[in-house]
Amino acid sequence: MRRRRWPAAPPPATEGIVVHGPVELVTSRDLSLRLSEVVAHPTGMLLRVELTARGRSADLARHETRPLDDPDDPSARWSYLAVNVQVDDMEGVADPRHPHSTSKSDAEDASEYHSAPHYWISDYPESGTITLTAGWKEIGLLPRTRTITLGPNPSMRPAR
Repeated sequence: MRRRRWPAAPPPATEGIVVHGPVELVTSRDLSLRLSEVVAHPTGMLLRVELTARGRSADLARHETRPLDDPDDPSARWSYLAVNVQVDDMEGVADPRHPHSTSKSDAEDASEYHSAPHYWISDYPESGTITLTAGWKEIGLLPRTRTITLGPNPSMRPAR
């Protein structure tokens, strides 16, 4: 198995084709995690994920993602949802991209934490299947793995 890292990057400017979604990965009283959709592009795929934490998990998520501006703070650590993607014989960490703010205003329910990161994977599986592992142990979300069948890339034009 080859290893790689998929950096946070925007998808191509051209519109893609939704090939899968939504898929509930975790549903509990305190946490919900879903793959809202997979969008195929000729050069890869965009994974859109939605995370909602409630209660203590929300408090922990806000603590883990707060600005780390005090070098003397011994609790100054940062963590986030860890996503690992396997595409055919390649596996690696996908870095999140946040195309819009997910922060809550004062008027919104402060007992929830929402995040909707996107992950650009610059490869589309020839096998038509990906394996997604996601977790955030610092807020109580143990890694969950799901194999997802996407089928062939519909945005690829056959050679003439």
